[in-house]
Order: sequence, then structure tokens, then C-alpha cells
Amino acid sequence: MTLSGLLTSQLIEELGWTTLSTTVGITINMILYGATAPFAIHSMEKYGIKKIVVLSLVVLCVGALVCTINSKIVFNLAWGILVGLGCGALTMSFGALFARSWFKRTGLPTGILTASAVTGQFVLLPGWAKLANEFGWRAPLIGCVVLTVITLLVICLLLNEKRSAIRTVTAYHLKPDSTFVDVFVNLKTFVKNKKFWVIALAFGMCGATTNGLMWSSFTPAANMEGIPIADASYLLLIVGVLNIPGTIGAGWLSDRINKQALLSVIFILRGASLIWLPFILTQPVGWELIAFAVVFGVFDVATVPPVINLCNQIFGDQGPSAFSWINVAHQLGAGLVALTGGMIAFITGSYYMLWFIAGGLCFIAAVIVLSPYHSEQPVQSVSP
Repeated sequence: MTLSGLLTSQLIEELGWTTLSTTVGITINMILYGATAPFAIHSMEKYGIKKIVVLSLVVLCVGALVCTINSKIVFNLAWGILVGLGCGALTMSFGALFARSWFKRTGLPTGILTASAVTGQFVLLPGWAKLANEFGWRAPLIGCVVLTVITLLVICLLLNEKRSAIRTVTAYHLKPDSTFVDVFVNLKTFVKNKKFWVIALAFGMCGATTNGLMWSSFTPAANMEGIPIADASYLLLIVGVLNIPGTIGAGWLSDRINKQALLSVIFILRGASLIWLPFILTQPVGWELIAFAVVFGVFDVATVPPVINLCNQIFGDQGPSAFSWINVAHQLGAGLVALTGGMIAFITGSYYMLWFIAGGLCFIAAVIVLSPYHSEQPVQSVSP
């Protein structure tokens, strides 16, 4: 997913594309990354986890291969639809489903699962950037195809009852008689609850100030200011590494302190770092940008465990399903900001204003999460 910013920069350099050339595909990708999750979870419960995981990885592999075709239309369709669907089926909601299945206190395990996902998104970027510089823009996509094929082999060989006991968990959730209509029946129940809307609004602003920025806008923004793509990728590597203690720590804290207060502090500190960024992005990579990467990394995805924990407390066994729909709002926010960033850069020649808009959204979210409608009190009993 984080390849979008790197690919945009490479396509501008090598093929003369503009920031708008990939904006539509990136926006569709981010929206589907969220919108796919409720249906993916339903499918895992109906058809089994392994089948949906394999299908998602195959779609992802095909999408990455199709993206190597030198065509703006093909790239936007493949990146937007195929890669969006493939990644969306294995998003944070996937982790929420497992955490709810195995653990009574979901904060810490959710933090670890989220940290692993974000680490995969960021840690590989410097390697992809080096490949792109040496072999061209197609190299990172081919590298992802290779990793996907390896993952498929591992899944086919190891994801079975004998080696992982995963079938027992799948059987517990198996709903062979369910239909896709049930997905919307659950949504109808959620939208009647004010707490759902408050969490969704705040999480939408979360997506706007994380995925919508760092995945698609940071690398081209840094490159416009004279920072090499490789250096920008190393900064994102720092963000990814610091996500590990930040997200795990937030998960541990969400099991022990008020989640609303925790979320508010995270949003305030994230917003402050984003307001600082435009003043230091014009400088060569030094301690200021490294400090930004450290601070932003700690609070980048730290909102996810508290939000999942809130969903599990408020909606009980329907918590993962509720979170999957709330994650749609997260990705809608991300997609809108990715689109906005591309338009701002195209019109003004800089992403300068985008960082102030994102910082302001963080401060608004910090207030929203303190709303009385964002209470941790359950609306229905939680199954033991």
C-alpha cells in the first residue's frame, strides 16, 4: 500500500507523469482498502479464513503485475481496484477479527498485529526505492509479486489445522447460511447508534492524517523540496519502526486507561508534528526531519488499538464487524486527503498547505473523541 507515493515520484521522473496522473487510482485504492473489509470478514466467516486469504493474495499479485503496463488508465484501474481489493481483505479489520476470537483483552494483541502490518508497509520502502533507482519503476512492483508468491506458498503449506490449529478458530465463527445481506443488516444496526458515528468521524480524520498523507503525499512532497526519494523512504522507515513501540504501547494502555483521553492525546501530538513539518521539509535531512519521523511514527497508527478496543466494548461480538465499517470511514478520509494533496500540488506546485490542513483535522478529532457519545459504556452485553 505504501508504494503509491514512491511509484508516483518514479513515474514523474521516468515517464513525465504528473501528481494527478495517479491520484484517481490512489484514491480508489484507499477507499476500497477500507470498503472491502466488512465483506471480507463476512466471507471469512462463511467460507473459511484460508480461502479468502489465498484469493486476496492472488488478486493482489495480479494487480501488481498489471500495474507494470505503461498506461495511465491501466495503472489507475489496477492499482485502484485490484490492489485495493487485495489489500483491503487483509486490513486491520482482519486483525480485529483474530484478536476478538482469541483474547478477552484485545488492546495489546491488536497493537502487535497492527504494528506488524505497518512495519511491513514502511520497513521495505528503502529497499524498494533502491530497486526503483537502479532498475526503474517496475522493480518494486515485481518485488511485491515475488513476496506475494512466497506468502501464498507459506499459507498453502502452513495455514492448516495440523500446523496452526487455525481451523478450530475458523469453525467457531463459521456461518454457512449467512448472506451478504447480513453485512448491511449489521450496518443498519450500527448507524442507528450515535457512538458509531462519533467514532467513525474521528477515525475518518485519523485516516486523513496518516494513510492519506504518508502513503501518497510525503515522498513526492519531499522530492519537490529537493530531498532524494531514497532519503524520503528512509524517513518513512523510521516512521514504520517507531510504529512498533507506539502501537503496542497504545494497545497496552487502552486495556488500562480511559480510551477517549488516550485518543485525544494521540491526535494532539500527531497534529503538532504535522504543523511543524512544512517548516522543516525545505531543509536537507537532518535532526529536525528525523525528530519528526520519530514523533509522527510513535503516534501514526497508535489510534487503532484504542478504537478496536472501544468497538469491542461497545458492540460486543459485533465489534470486529463494527470496526470494519468504521475503517471504511478511515479510508474515505485517507482517499479524500490523497485526492486533495494531489490537486494542491498540481495547482500550487507544492504540498505546503496540505500539512496545515491535516494538523487542523487532528486537533478537531482530539475534541470529537472526548464527546459524551464516544463513551466506553456498552450498548449491548459482551459475550464472555
